[in-house]
Amino acid sequence: MILACVQPSYLAWIPLFKRMQEGDIFVYLDDVEYSKNSFHNRNFIKNSNGKELLTVPINYKNNSHKFISSIPINNDYPWQKKHWRSLQLSYQKSPYFTDLKDLLFKEIYNCNWNTLGNLNITLIELLKDYLGISSKTFISSELKIKTTGNQKLVDLCKYLGAKKFIVKPGTENYHPHDFFNDQGIELVFFEPNPKKYNQQYGDFIADLSAIDYAMNCGKGMPDW
Repeated sequence: MILACVQPSYLAWIPLFKRMQEGDIFVYLDDVEYSKNSFHNRNFIKNSNGKELLTVPINYKNNSHKFISSIPINNDYPWQKKHWRSLQLSYQKSPYFTDLKDLLFKEIYNCNWNTLGNLNITLIELLKDYLGISSKTFISSELKIKTTGNQKLVDLCKYLGAKKFIVKPGTENYHPHDFFNDQGIELVFFEPNPKKYNQQYGDFIADLSAIDYAMNCGKGMPDW
């Protein structure tokens, strides 16, 4: 059994889904501290002018140490209306916009969201199903494992019955191999190698939200 584990980001990019696909089970690591100015609450889409950054506003004051799971969204700003309009303008002529528009509007942009973690995970799950990924998913904050750092990752593996854990190559400083091996967890190295796919609006732009891939290429994960 192989476990993959990633912090949930807004409008997550394809490498998150590739890591999810590589694991038998996947854990949303939402019980870690929210990081300001990260991809936790923002990501890029593509429009006729190039990249556009969509950002979910956060009530950061007095909440700087809260977890992703509980960091509050600032709903005084009409971010949902703005993001939905941007997605419509960017992708209404894409091949698979009709597949996704009603689902995205009903499940994401016409709902009330109070916390970032719930929003991000719901959106990732929506895209996971559309892209045909079968890995079973869990939410770390619901598992209530109180350890931190690499020990938490080991404990997640043990709790869920995984003997292998996915990491990126070159992360020895973050995930010491001996630490995992000594506790019976084998590290599996995975580094996606993104390739170009059909996009609208001229030259290809890499590292966008997976919504760009889904709108342009439809169901199923890319073969890379």
